[in-house]
Amino acid sequence: MIKTISTLLLTVYALSFSQWVVSAEPLANKAIFEDGYPEQAPVETLTMSFESLGLSTFKLDGINNSARVDFTNRLDKLGKQLTLDFSYTHSPSLIGKVSHLKVFLNENLMTVLPIGDKNNLIGNKYEHKVPLNPKLIKDFNQIRFELVGFYDLVCQDDHSATIWAELSKSSRITVDNQSLALDSLFEYFPAPFFDNRDATKVNLPFIFASQPDEQTLEAAATLSSFFGAQAKWRKAQFPVKINHAPTQHSVVFATNNNKPDFLLNYPDVEKPTVEIISSPTQRYAKVLLVLGKDTAQLKEAVVGLVFGYKVMTGRSATIDGINTLPLRKAYDAPFWVRSDRAVTFAELIDYPTQLQSEGLRGQPVRLDLRFAPDLFTWRENGIPITLNYRNTPVEPNMLSRLNMLINGQFIDGFILSNKSSDPLSSQTILPLLANEKLNQSRQDFELNGLDLSTNNQLTYDFNFAVSKSGECSAIPAGGEFGAIDGSSSIDVSRFHHYIAMPNLRAFANAGFPFTKFADLHQSTLLMEANSSVKAISLLLNFTGHLGAITGYPTHQLDIQFPSEQLKLTDKDIIIIGKPDSFTQSLTKDSDLSVLINNSQRIVDQAIYNGAYDTQDSDKVKVSIKSVGRLAVISGFQSPFDSERSVVSLIATNDDAYTLLSDTLLSDEKTAQIMGSSAIINSQGIKTIKTDEQYYVGQVPIHTLIWFHLSDRPFVLAILSLITLLLISFIFWRLLALLTKKRLSEGDNA
Repeated sequence: MIKTISTLLLTVYALSFSQWVVSAEPLANKAIFEDGYPEQAPVETLTMSFESLGLSTFKLDGINNSARVDFTNRLDKLGKQLTLDFSYTHSPSLIGKVSHLKVFLNENLMTVLPIGDKNNLIGNKYEHKVPLNPKLIKDFNQIRFELVGFYDLVCQDDHSATIWAELSKSSRITVDNQSLALDSLFEYFPAPFFDNRDATKVNLPFIFASQPDEQTLEAAATLSSFFGAQAKWRKAQFPVKINHAPTQHSVVFATNNNKPDFLLNYPDVEKPTVEIISSPTQRYAKVLLVLGKDTAQLKEAVVGLVFGYKVMTGRSATIDGINTLPLRKAYDAPFWVRSDRAVTFAELIDYPTQLQSEGLRGQPVRLDLRFAPDLFTWRENGIPITLNYRNTPVEPNMLSRLNMLINGQFIDGFILSNKSSDPLSSQTILPLLANEKLNQSRQDFELNGLDLSTNNQLTYDFNFAVSKSGECSAIPAGGEFGAIDGSSSIDVSRFHHYIAMPNLRAFANAGFPFTKFADLHQSTLLMEANSSVKAISLLLNFTGHLGAITGYPTHQLDIQFPSEQLKLTDKDIIIIGKPDSFTQSLTKDSDLSVLINNSQRIVDQAIYNGAYDTQDSDKVKVSIKSVGRLAVISGFQSPFDSERSVVSLIATNDDAYTLLSDTLLSDEKTAQIMGSSAIINSQGIKTIKTDEQYYVGQVPIHTLIWFHLSDRPFVLAILSLITLLLISFIFWRLLALLTKKRLSEGDNA
């Protein structure tokens, strides 16, 4: 018998809107799936280089004498063996008898290695293979190297440049992980399907019983965007399989009348249900079941899961009802800097001590900033910041600084106070990239500053000066703290929203214009009813990519198959398919036919211009079918609404869909997407400007006129002259009327 927990009112993103009734007990007759087969736990060997783990400072010296390498351990893994393989070079001035290198694991001293041990010298490097105690492995781990260096036994100055050692970038950590058979509980969710302890890319297969319909695809897209939002910078990819038994952590969609073969005897459900079970073929692999009486209930089950998982317990949860979810407002994505008010730094942090730096050359304070890509920044110096900071008192007459950087480039600097730890305040700006109008095309050079279409990293680096009195003495380092106050703020509320389109850079890096509304309630996605698994995988990778950008599920995205009755007004549109795949059985005047014809024209133009660099593409008809493995991303104005946009993701064949997926999953490749069309093949990406610009957004009318005429000074001068003459004429007429009135009054008198 199913126990029902009382109805819960959840508050999600400060909006109280949904109710779920969660059943914590598993359904009957499921014992066969509880434990799976008792096969031996698999062991995998994972090798991670220091560079892949994010180590950026490989050099140690007398002041910065520590280097830290962080690594994680998944919830469903048990570390059985841990080995540290590293090499380093050191200053020839260091004295071997007293200089040494300490190695710590989670602040437990593992070994002390003497500097200059000839037994470990290979070439010009000292190589070591150090076994570490795997019992000390936790969820989040740190290996720390500490250099104790002496170059003189009498006169030692830690600031001397002769004290140094440098770790090799090829150094690595090797860990043997044994799989653990976790209990099938929602208390762990989203683990093990996504585990924030795992810094690698998420690879989560989605399994369907048969070819999915629109509602099933909407459910899957919502769930993939949720996992994408969880994965963030890790990226997430979603292979698609049809009627396949899972062999790794997977998601399975099934209805009462449409189940994969391995679930044929699974009990039917009456309400939207989500469950976690072990795979019947691999007990160490967990399966997230999304179940419904029909496909409409699959969408309800997913929405209930992504907004209510924090109150779900046990192995099974039934969604009894969901209140109407409010539509998201423009530019209110959780991962974006808000556009309606100033945002404090305290709202942008991921952990409590993120705004604090400790040490003479401590770790800088870093914040990730993502803005609406259509901020109208024309003739603006940058985005204003109110900076409040404090620090421990510094040595008088010594120049200690706080440096501000954006994306690793210096922006501004501030002098640290030597009086007290009272906060200091400063007004500064974040400059913008020196691009042409509205960041539409990049120049050959760029100034330091923000790129509104991508994620930006704001850095504050505290640098404390040290007083010296003689060659062998200095005030010892220690106890230095710097902090950026959480009340510091960044404000873009005074900026309007206006951008030149098509802009594939904004699409590839920010999902714009579709992410203007984080839930995508003003977007429609078109794809074939019989799309291949690779095309569906592209859809899920795309929505996962959008989730990573906005931090919110795309549960309002409307997915449609080709239809004569399709209405596409007042929608931004995404097309996924092959050339000519939508044109069969369509009348010439239908909305979809008009849209596809426009898309095909842009694709042909992109391919022809990409091959011959000419604008005369209308004279030649290029058949994309004659081209091999090729993909094209194109943007153009919607034929149904001048304020709406269309982006098409076109592949020449099924294999070409992987080109598009790989591009979305690579920061290096998405950074190359720009202009109005991008041609992608196995050798790289070429971007092309194939269509005329159009603009979306709103600015005041006088600004709009001035902006569009700013590069036409002759026209602007003529209009200014006409305006001046018109104003003069109006004043002349007014003065003439006043004069006539006064004269008439004098005559009457």
